Amino acid sequence: MEEKYLHIYYLEFQLNTGIRFFKAILIMMKRYLTLILFLFSGVSFGQETINEYYQTGLAAYESKDYKTYLESMEAIDNMRPNNPTVVHHLARAYALNGRKIRSIQRLNQLLLMDASFDFQENDDFKSIRRNKGYDALVALQAQLTRVEEHDEVFRTIDIGEIHPESFVIMENGDILLGSIRDKKIIRVDPDGGKIDLVKTEYAVLGMHIDPANGLLWAATAAMPEMIDYNLADKGKSLIMQIDPNSGVVIQGLEYNEATTIGDIAIDNHSRIWLSNSLEPTLGRDNTDTTDYTGAFIRKQFDLTNGFFNLQGLALNDDEKYLYLADYITGIHRIDTETDDIVKVFAPEEILLKGIDGLYYYDNTLIAIHNGVKPYRVMQYFLDDTGQHILFGRVINQGGASLGEPTLGQVKDGYFYYLANSPWTAYNDEGEFDLSKVKPIEIRRIKLN
Repeated sequence: MEEKYLHIYYLEFQLNTGIRFFKAILIMMKRYLTLILFLFSGVSFGQETINEYYQTGLAAYESKDYKTYLESMEAIDNMRPNNPTVVHHLARAYALNGRKIRSIQRLNQLLLMDASFDFQENDDFKSIRRNKGYDALVALQAQLTRVEEHDEVFRTIDIGEIHPESFVIMENGDILLGSIRDKKIIRVDPDGGKIDLVKTEYAVLGMHIDPANGLLWAATAAMPEMIDYNLADKGKSLIMQIDPNSGVVIQGLEYNEATTIGDIAIDNHSRIWLSNSLEPTLGRDNTDTTDYTGAFIRKQFDLTNGFFNLQGLALNDDEKYLYLADYITGIHRIDTETDDIVKVFAPEEILLKGIDGLYYYDNTLIAIHNGVKPYRVMQYFLDDTGQHILFGRVINQGGASLGEPTLGQVKDGYFYYLANSPWTAYNDEGEFDLSKVKPIEIRRIKLN
């Protein structure tokens, strides 16, 4: 979560009431730390910056000017939606202004992001306790904090200093692990034997096998957590096509400015879709030649208007649609023929926020949420149009293995995912603490 580079979460740092939550978010969003200073570096929206609105709101709350308190928090929410601390303040401000239904709605939203929030003992919410929706909030919190594990352990791998973010299961049972810290891809056989398959220039993020030719594609990007990180490489990514048997690099696609290519999707023409987390852009490259190194983007979407942090990609079966996870605003769908982009809608009890890995299977979407508390892995069932989620199925919610779930793979009717990428092993100085590293657990669930 890793995550990879959120502006909005810097707001948590400003909150005396949210310091502990912010620290947890920082751990979850390690990959996004390169941009957190952006939000408060003087960026202005109209007459006031987000920080100015926030300070005005806090002062208004202290002086019991609840009308101004609410107006300030609403202004921030319009600029950067779905921030847990802002939603908390909105819920409180609505309650203090006598707008009970809106307060309950915002608390419902907050619990879907952070089910640990203690609203029941907070006197600012006493006005809503007799509202008919209050008991539903209590029940929702109990539901979201209940541990549910419907999957099983597939493989446990003692990785030592390796920090994997992604993996690929090969037909012979070998597993390829892509390392953030060590900038390499390793091969692990079913008996646990490990060899280095290929060294990479940058941290390894999403990896996928092209089913048309069996070649491996790996997205790599410069990240502060990797060994020998050079600040001059910030914003650089390299997409690599690799022979997964020999480790030979066949070609590379370079992106040298303002990119962190975190995930990829490969269509049946061996074209590769790329999500950029550093700036909200989506691209598609033709990769039918090995005669050059360098990117030539045949199609590109500038999503700076309405998108914040692009993550997982998933093509549906006939590849008419590409589903795209935005870490803040949820899931969107692109028509690959017309380029039309629409939002995927969900019932009120489902919040499509904090999604890292995203996968398609038989008119369902499988989402790895590592930007919520507790972590959860979900399967969402779509209607016939593919634009509306009907209901969700919990795969794992708050399970002991969920150190931080990241990316996965659909294979032979199962969904596999990496349950505990060791992002929490980094200390405040960015050093990797081996005492906090546990064996990697790959879990799975049968989808049919």
